[in-house]
Amino acid sequence: MAWHRKPVEAVTSLRPAAVAISEAKELIVRPKFRRAIAGTVIFIGAAAATAALGGIHATHSVTNNGTKTLEAYGSHRFGSWIAIVVCFLAGITTIRLIANEIARIARLRGSPAAANSLRVVIQIVGYLLVLVVLLGLLAVRVESVLLSGAIGSVVIGLAAQQSLGNAFAGIVLLISRPFVVGDYITFRSGGMGGQYDGEVTGITLMFTTLDTAEGPMNFPNAAVLGAAATGKRERPTSDNPLLP
Repeated sequence: MAWHRKPVEAVTSLRPAAVAISEAKELIVRPKFRRAIAGTVIFIGAAAATAALGGIHATHSVTNNGTKTLEAYGSHRFGSWIAIVVCFLAGITTIRLIANEIARIARLRGSPAAANSLRVVIQIVGYLLVLVVLLGLLAVRVESVLLSGAIGSVVIGLAAQQSLGNAFAGIVLLISRPFVVGDYITFRSGGMGGQYDGEVTGITLMFTTLDTAEGPMNFPNAAVLGAAATGKRERPTSDNPLLP
């Protein structure tokens, strides 16, 4: 009986398990937007088809006894309604796919709370954009709707300026990843009252939680983004006195 053995070179050239695990994590975290891109193409195509057909009030010129009149173009109006329905379904589906995928990445990089909050924000903004496009296709005066919405957004923005600043800072932290959950880091910022050392236990849309020597502390993301952070990979112990 013949035994087949792998060459020694092949065995020694195997990558370490830690490297393989790290690459597998990168593949999991890597965004996948193929279906979302396909939905976006369908959404734009349906909107363009509606405009090409003339919309729900499409008319065509008819000549009777030498007199030209405009009459309703039934087939084009029917086609426009179908295109609007396709546009609506494609828009809603695309927004959900994008929100779910970004929330999945945020959950792996940050925390479930941040992922859920980010999903809600993306869905609200996306649905509003889809609504504006559909109102335009339905021949509704979008200018007045946008004007009233802009005034309301300014009022809400002024009232929730600090909260919005923390939310946008949280999104930047989740995307740029200066640190991740499990890192032992040091914050240095006068705005936060000095220096703080601790392990990152959570990154939400509003706060970053640090497990310090004084106990868990929540730092606003806007202050965290403006602070100088020194990252460590492990918590200092008595066996590792070099770490702060």
